[in-house]
Amino acid sequence: MLITTDFDALAQPETPGVRKSSVTIGNFDGCHLGHQALARKACALAERLAAAATVVTFTPHPDCFFRGDAAVPLLFTAAQKARAFDELGLDRQVIQRFDAAFAQVGHEAFYEDHLRKRLGLKALTVGANFRFGRGRGGDVAFLQERARRDGTEVVIDPGVTLGGEPISSTRLRHLLTGSGDVAAAAELLGRPYLLEGVIERGDQLGRTLGVPTVNLERIGQLIPRYGVYAGYVWLAGKAGDGADRPTVMRRDVKAVRAVFGIGVRPSVKSKGEPALRVEGHILDGGYGENALYDYRSGFYLTHWLRGEEKFPSLDALKVAMQGDIARARALLA
Repeated sequence: MLITTDFDALAQPETPGVRKSSVTIGNFDGCHLGHQALARKACALAERLAAAATVVTFTPHPDCFFRGDAAVPLLFTAAQKARAFDELGLDRQVIQRFDAAFAQVGHEAFYEDHLRKRLGLKALTVGANFRFGRGRGGDVAFLQERARRDGTEVVIDPGVTLGGEPISSTRLRHLLTGSGDVAAAAELLGRPYLLEGVIERGDQLGRTLGVPTVNLERIGQLIPRYGVYAGYVWLAGKAGDGADRPTVMRRDVKAVRAVFGIGVRPSVKSKGEPALRVEGHILDGGYGENALYDYRSGFYLTHWLRGEEKFPSLDALKVAMQGDIARARALLA
């Protein structure tokens, strides 16, 4: 089980003796294949050194701190990130609050006080372009020099490439919001892209068209390009009940086939500005009317079907939706 803590707790005098740690550091947004490589190496070193496999990450994302509303949308919620770390076999997640005070901590102080003293650093795994500390003053060369002095193992991971280009969270964001090619995104992630939220009451238009949908709200992560997707729906109990959540690093075995619509539904007249909808039509199983409201849900997006379109009538929209369902059934068979 992943243990979550922070550096302040680790600095308290009543904290029991610090267990030595094999550490990796980063934002890990989306936990793509490159991030997974770092985690696996940290875990392997931890096993060899009888240490705790520890990931150090930050809240809010530094980009959110420095750029505010102009920051990039995140691929992960904090809860998804923690579940990903747990599924990857890490022992401990240290969450550092990224605020004005921490932004002024120099690289030497961070290394000595946070990593060596508070975590009992024995091994550190980072990417080749890793920089840290005030003004990004710390780099791989600094870490290698300190490692020789302190007897710390430092592993510099070259990163993972696909199609001749490095895998990165930035590349994923461009792919999801640009083309909506969730199949290509899954190659970078090693898993389907997962949207999570709570099912809330919509305007029930789908019922009148013979295609009832569940409306996902309270999502809190990057929304892909507007369009129609095929994939799978995971359903839990009422929001807030229990700790049941969909698996992150692979599609949950309980998920069932579905078609998803993401966008503002330009074919439907609305009062005021059209609202964003993230809806799913479940293809397998039977659910009573109004049965799923307030249920926690996860949408695994596996196939792009088409872009959002404006149809001349609701009848034309209904025909298109039936075509989407037929395609999804064929793709997900």
